Amino acid sequence: MTKSKEELDYDVRIVDRNIREGEVSKKDYNKYVKGLPDVEEKGEPLVFEDEIAEEEAQLEQEPEAAPEEEETEEEEETE
Repeated sequence: MTKSKEELDYDVRIVDRNIREGEVSKKDYNKYVKGLPDVEEKGEPLVFEDEIAEEEAQLEQEPEAAPEEEETEEEEETE
């Protein structure tokens, strides 16, 4: 994908430098940003494999007893 000169001038990685050096005005940059299409609906949540593995490990460590059984056992111990 080839970017146009304008897209490169406004690239988030270098736009601050371009504004500082006078290649792009802050006003033009703001106008460019406001003109960008809203693509929020195209976004997808990021899921990291480490997080999935960690959640699975936590589930494996949790006891599978029902909450009612735990309460009953605790009540018996205190009596």
